[in-house]
Amino acid sequence: VMNEEKYPWLKLPSGVDFGSASFLSSAEAETAVQEARKQLLENGAVSFPGFLTDEAVQSAVEDLRSCEYQAYTTDDVHTAYLKSVDHAKFSRDSVYNHEMKTVVASTAYDELSSDSVLRSLYHDPRLLELVSRIVDKKLYLSDDPLGCCSVNVFRPNFHHSFHFDESEFSVTLMLQPAEDPKSGLFQFTSPLRENEEDLALELTANAIHEHDPTSLNGKELCERSTKSLKNNGNLPVLHTLDFQPGTLLVLAGSKSLHRVTRIKGNRSRLVAVLTFSRNPGFCNSESVQKMFWGRSKAPCQHVVARGVGME
Repeated sequence: VMNEEKYPWLKLPSGVDFGSASFLSSAEAETAVQEARKQLLENGAVSFPGFLTDEAVQSAVEDLRSCEYQAYTTDDVHTAYLKSVDHAKFSRDSVYNHEMKTVVASTAYDELSSDSVLRSLYHDPRLLELVSRIVDKKLYLSDDPLGCCSVNVFRPNFHHSFHFDESEFSVTLMLQPAEDPKSGLFQFTSPLRENEEDLALELTANAIHEHDPTSLNGKELCERSTKSLKNNGNLPVLHTLDFQPGTLLVLAGSKSLHRVTRIKGNRSRLVAVLTFSRNPGFCNSESVQKMFWGRSKAPCQHVVARGVGME
């Protein structure tokens, strides 16, 4: 499944098996991890093009075609912070209360075939160790039977507006881009804040005014800077990821504002979302499951209402 030819440091060293404590113990693996960690801290994202073999990508896409039509659709509005509007604390023209529309469908983990490439990848301990070492935290697989490894399905005209993730980071895998290569783009800013408590209102307002003015319908956000944004550094730079099939992405989604632009053409954009947690036994709450998959299933003992990184 993993492209060991392109990333030879993914190969298990001689004498090491899947029962070992560490699978990425070579000097090459350590160099790759350190470089990835540096990019994540500086840019807010790090990607591994061709992380999956072409054969694995093709197999995953073929598997999804049989269940893509069942994907539950979320059609709603949200703020950049994914919080309820609060007119008591913030004015009506505050970016905190600015709602934008998102339309996206999702295929749940239990809808994947039993021999799915995505199931194999998610449970490969090398992936867990790689992501844990890049984010420099002890991580665990999710126990959520719907959301541990789901697939975002962006049908024609679907899109995901600017937002910060509730989870600290997200791990996604491009399987099939939109038919129109100028659509369905994954775009993100460099990190705008250090934590969830820092709202970065001015930077967020500036980014939306500059990069998504149509969502404003002529409205002026009160936090928007009136100074020369490009000269004083208050205009967040928007990066567009070269998100080719088989690319693995680790994003600091709670720090970087990001979006998926509107899909054009006749083909759905398919991106797998792999969920990891700092705590064992993680499961999304019933409300979160229903929000993204229209149903709930087998809640775990440790229920947490955050952790899904929907891209």
